[in-house]
Amino acid sequence: MKTLTGLLVTIAIGTAGCTHVVPGRYAPMQPDGWSAQPVAITGRFASDADLDPATRTPVGDEGYYLYILTKAGDWDYSTTRSYLLSHARQPWGHSWLILESPGNRLEGGLNGNFGREKPKYGDGVSQKLRAGDPNPISYLWVTMSDGQMEVGNGSRNPTFVWRMPINRQQYQLIQKHVTQWKYDKIGVRANNCVDIVTEAAELAGINLIHRVRLTIPPEIKMQGKTLHVWTDPKYRILEYSTPDVLEVDLRHLARFGVGCDVTEKYLVSNMVAPKSKDSALAGSRNSKKPGREYAGQ
Repeated sequence: MKTLTGLLVTIAIGTAGCTHVVPGRYAPMQPDGWSAQPVAITGRFASDADLDPATRTPVGDEGYYLYILTKAGDWDYSTTRSYLLSHARQPWGHSWLILESPGNRLEGGLNGNFGREKPKYGDGVSQKLRAGDPNPISYLWVTMSDGQMEVGNGSRNPTFVWRMPINRQQYQLIQKHVTQWKYDKIGVRANNCVDIVTEAAELAGINLIHRVRLTIPPEIKMQGKTLHVWTDPKYRILEYSTPDVLEVDLRHLARFGVGCDVTEKYLVSNMVAPKSKDSALAGSRNSKKPGREYAGQ
């Protein structure tokens, strides 16, 4: 029976990394040139992943866990208009992690795009539009240098919390990954809050679906106006990691027993971690007190 269960789980989660089509998170090519496609992964588990041989689900050492938390923006990717309007209603989403061992729990992630050194991403695009820049969307290709490590959850309530068991070696690898991440650099297309947690998951032997590929039309009509978004075709495709796509994948995995949904437990028991006892993490020169300044993905 366990062997059959393992086979069913393997089929269900898609060893080839097939994406899950969810209304509002996907759009085939539209007449105006818009499309939104989750980016598939090449395989779900690493060759050296620590899996139960019968169920093909992750196992670990007692008391060691990786949690991934998402605050989904609930953006609607169906059309250009729905995407922009949903971003206007909720400009940001976020993802962070908890790394747990029998004697410690570290909660935190990457925060940035504060608008301190350069305009925030949305503001920068708007400024370029007003200035008549031929490629205002190009501002999303800029890398910011105001990223910081945020300890705790930044006073955010996650929309989903996923937990998977890990072994002691994986714990140490992820701990090193978190402490050595270059927090000062943050961007839309790379080095955002989702990237740090999905790379942590990779160190635990599992690949997560977390990126979306947008095809952006050169002109967008909004409120009776035509906005010229790009003239250089290199800005036609925007691919980035987003909490919305990541959360869809985590929910899918939890339904089939790959990790589990502990959202209710987190919210009810107030599992917000105190500042880490690990001096290497808590003492990082890039760390900051929790806050709600984040305006990222």
